[in-house]
Amino acid sequence: MSAFQRRLDLLDFIPRQPRKISTRQLLDLLSQNGHDHITIRSIQRDLEGMEKLGLFGLEVDKRSKPFGWYINNQWKKLNVSLMDANTALAFSTLEQQAQSLLPESTLQDLQAYFDKANTILSSEQTPLISQWKKSVAMITNPLPIITPTIDKETLSLIKHALFHKKQMSANLKRFFKTSKSQVWKDYKHINPLGLIHTDGMPILICTFGKLHQGYYTFPISSIKDVVIEDNDLCTPNNFDFEKVTAKYLNNPGKKQDIQLVIKIRKDSTFILRDAKLSHDQKVIECSNPDFVQISATVKDSAQLKAFLRGLGHGVEVIAPEKLRQYFKEIAQKLTNMYELNANNESPNKPKTAAKKTNKPLELEDIYKPLEPELIIVSHKHYSIYDASFSEKPPEEWTKKKDKKEKIHKKDKE
Repeated sequence: MSAFQRRLDLLDFIPRQPRKISTRQLLDLLSQNGHDHITIRSIQRDLEGMEKLGLFGLEVDKRSKPFGWYINNQWKKLNVSLMDANTALAFSTLEQQAQSLLPESTLQDLQAYFDKANTILSSEQTPLISQWKKSVAMITNPLPIITPTIDKETLSLIKHALFHKKQMSANLKRFFKTSKSQVWKDYKHINPLGLIHTDGMPILICTFGKLHQGYYTFPISSIKDVVIEDNDLCTPNNFDFEKVTAKYLNNPGKKQDIQLVIKIRKDSTFILRDAKLSHDQKVIECSNPDFVQISATVKDSAQLKAFLRGLGHGVEVIAPEKLRQYFKEIAQKLTNMYELNANNESPNKPKTAAKKTNKPLELEDIYKPLEPELIIVSHKHYSIYDASFSEKPPEEWTKKKDKKEKIHKKDKE
């Protein structure tokens, strides 16, 4: 092997203070790892040369023989003064992403590198480096809401307890179904097991006490007055953070595979981005030139339903029938709700017959009738799925109307 590789391996074998290692021990380790035909004198020259450079924290204890080599315990793993522009760019990018993911002790240890990196980039003359951060961005897709401001001290204490594996006490905001209200309650012996960052909000995964095996999730905004306890945290049996994370993020997991068939507008973001629902996705043209039909094998999950709901009237579920029925029921409930709210907002407004129109409503235009359900709309009936109006009322309604007219006529007489 090369002399450069030998020196790299030497640095790997040398322990940190207060432990130390002799030159003979280093020779044995190098020989066991593929470095042949080397002598103690060669290793001594390598060690003395690296010590003189002062770049690796390498020191030697000469108080007794054999001399012992070690890495100074105060040495930082990267010499800040030697940071180049590429390394500075890496540290600057890390600083942006690490604030919520790394423990405070690690962030403090890295702060000198972050400061040096920003100084280098601010004075960097090479446009390829200096303009990179202005040319690339990672944007999450959070919900269109303003999330609560996170208390930095609370998050810092939680990360400290998580890092040092300590229990904590805190006030947690709980929602109680019986009172239908949110209440702050004081809890002891909370076991912080992990942090998840989703939609711009950090979420704590935790359990309570020693015996309780069920885990809970709390947004950091629902936690206050954190106090770290002396007790070591208790991890539930067979706890797997990755599995818990997948479950919390609604990973399809063991959900059933379904053969999804949808019609979707060609100008939807999903189509324009050349995205796919699955690797076996097939796309064919529709009779309507504005739509294409997509078939794919997907998991029947809440995420899938949320995705399809987000497409609004730009998608029609063709199959499976159960999923189609699910969206038909949503369309029905939405229409009922808006019709009811419209009537409540104008209680004194006289009822008028719905005007006959050839322009279908957006939701109703998507779901063609299987078994049309009728909604009475001021002496006319309206099928929510075929978007058709008819002057002729249903037979059952007609009978009720005739009966009311006879009673009214009799009262007049």
